[in-house]
Amino acid sequence: MKNHNVVVGVFTTVAVVLFGAGLFLIGNQHRAFNRHVVFYTNLRNVIGLTKGAKVRVDGMDAGELETLEIPSSPAQKFRIKMNVDDRFHALIREDSLVTVETQGVVGDTFLLIHTGTEHASEAPAGSTLPSKEPLELSKLFEQAQGIMTQASATINDLQGTMKDVSGRLDTTLDTATNTIKNVNGVVGDIRNGKGAVGLLLEDKATADNIRQSVANVRQTTEKLNDSTVRVDNLLADVQKRQLVAKVDDTLNKANSAVGNLDQTSQQINTTLKSAFGEDQYGEDAGANLQQSLTNINQATTNLTDDTEALKHEFFFKGFFKHRGYDDLDDLPVDKYRTGQLFKSLPVSREWIEAPSLFATDGGGEEMLSPQGRQNIDQAVGQFKAIYGTPLIVEGYASSGSESEQIVKSRRRASLVLGYLQVHYHLSPKNTGIVALRNTPPENSGKTTFDGVSLVSVGSK
Repeated sequence: MKNHNVVVGVFTTVAVVLFGAGLFLIGNQHRAFNRHVVFYTNLRNVIGLTKGAKVRVDGMDAGELETLEIPSSPAQKFRIKMNVDDRFHALIREDSLVTVETQGVVGDTFLLIHTGTEHASEAPAGSTLPSKEPLELSKLFEQAQGIMTQASATINDLQGTMKDVSGRLDTTLDTATNTIKNVNGVVGDIRNGKGAVGLLLEDKATADNIRQSVANVRQTTEKLNDSTVRVDNLLADVQKRQLVAKVDDTLNKANSAVGNLDQTSQQINTTLKSAFGEDQYGEDAGANLQQSLTNINQATTNLTDDTEALKHEFFFKGFFKHRGYDDLDDLPVDKYRTGQLFKSLPVSREWIEAPSLFATDGGGEEMLSPQGRQNIDQAVGQFKAIYGTPLIVEGYASSGSESEQIVKSRRRASLVLGYLQVHYHLSPKNTGIVALRNTPPENSGKTTFDGVSLVSVGSK
């Protein structure tokens, strides 16, 4: 009996050791037995890098961060030592660039070594690779906010300049209007017979006296002299009022305002070029921001895939099997039509026809009508419970080809589900849609339909 216990103890110990070694080898992808090459790089901002962080070559796990030396002064950079699998050595060239990346929005930080160009030489072991400082979205947003503030101030200054120019132009135009009124007054006096010129224009006896013009040359000359004096007085009055000088001054001020506008536009262009210009690696702010958003979308997709895979793990399958379904985001149409998804759960259904739900906008697209929202509220009121239980929106479309029916029925279901989630604050994990074209499920009591059906699973 005692020997039996000893054998069992030894067997258990060996099994635990082998199990732990297996986990270690699987977790490290057998890298414990691979040859490594050491590379270095320098960074000013490590944003969360720690010893043991992953090192990837073009997205593949290739090693880890071994040491991270803290600089001795603010002018120096962090010295990073990387162990890289020797299999990736041929991809790392002297112009390979090292960047700091993040796995998802809140994931781990790792180092990414970009493969170099074909014409560059292979980077020797122990060499220092060039690096690119990580882009911080907060600093980019602060810079953009500063630019917008400066642009707003410049626009305000421009508005003030335009108001000043407008006021001066109004004053100049008022002066010109008064001068024209004075000239009109002089012309009116002449037409009314005032003065020598008026006498010549309005006196009818002047025509009869033309025959005696030769005899009255002296008298006529005196009258002409008098008229000349009056004309000189008129010109002197125009010069006294400085009408020509005021017009010139107005044109000069207008030219100055145009110059100020041109200078302001140049300042704005210079500021915008400085803000959105290329960085030290030849990439502008738009390209950097687009790359960051692409990384965020990729990380979000990876997180979704990881979550979906977790649902099918051994320790979680029982929960979804007990609940009766895996996920309502993407229901399989064939199994749904035959009733295989909710065999053990009661189903309550409300039908709403398309004419009482939708209207068309200016572009011919369907949208929920006010009457349609009331009909949805009335249908929801027929269910005993909508919170905590699955709610499925079935979309139907009877017109068009089969592909058009699929698109139209899914859009109808999406419109109704969006209204339900916003209006009733439903949890997305308990809601889903399914596009059934024009054919309802076998146990629904209908053979064809055009509209939407609300299905509450688990309540009667």
